[in-house]
Amino acid sequence: MMDLAICIRNLPGRDLIEAGRFAEDHGYDELFVPDSARGAGYDGDGRLTGRDAFATFAAMFSATTTVRGTVGVAAVPMHHRLVLPNLAATLQELSEGRFSLGLGVSHPEQTGRMGVEFPARQIDHMRDWIRDMRSRSSSGMAYGSGWPVLIAALGPKMVQLGAEEADGLVLNWLTPEHAADSVQRIRSAAPAGRRPRIALYLRLMSDEHRYADAERYDAMANYHRNFLAQGIETVDEIVAGTTLPRADLGAARARVEQYREAGIDTLCIYPMAFDAGDRLALRELTR
Repeated sequence: MMDLAICIRNLPGRDLIEAGRFAEDHGYDELFVPDSARGAGYDGDGRLTGRDAFATFAAMFSATTTVRGTVGVAAVPMHHRLVLPNLAATLQELSEGRFSLGLGVSHPEQTGRMGVEFPARQIDHMRDWIRDMRSRSSSGMAYGSGWPVLIAALGPKMVQLGAEEADGLVLNWLTPEHAADSVQRIRSAAPAGRRPRIALYLRLMSDEHRYADAERYDAMANYHRNFLAQGIETVDEIVAGTTLPRADLGAARARVEQYREAGIDTLCIYPMAFDAGDRLALRELTR
């Protein structure tokens, strides 16, 4: 059975509370929130933007009872190994077991903006982080233990690592066909007796925002290679193959079923801003 989640970035705390309550009322099991505060993003006027996912999740967990929450994902080059587990344990304790921690290696464009060195050996770097965070979660904290550790996986080597070492994987920008291939590889690579959770981000946006997001990601080298590996060469193909049209919810529902059939465990529906149009589309998608 596939769960549905909502992925939202850079919302004020009061709006994330509203999103959590919305999820509980409309058939969504979880919220995923990217680690925007470590993204070094700017608005059109050159002002720094990017609200902290850990702080806003604290507000959301305090005002909800059942919806789960995942930081998806924390860019580990911008975190300290002795600080990040305390943030995770604090939210796990506050939420009474509803928190999961996603980890990602980031990408050179993001670390460069932050003035942080991008890891030279990304797989080894992430293997160390996964093992360290899972050990902290299991027995290395005086409080708030037991949070699952997920990894953002784009290329085949990171997918293999996540299958072997993590409690779950966060995938992004995949067609249903390539999502099914990823699921097969993860299930085959996972150790006996373990079944990592497979989450996938799937954008549900206006055409304007779908195209803008596709262009932004295609400009990053790692994502561009990911698109080419799927036989996707243009922004039009990215939008058509890996996103949901907000203007055609019948087609969107049919595409959701394709990801269900592909074996995805958690489909993270990704609106742009959680405005009235986004909320209407999210409600209608589950009817």
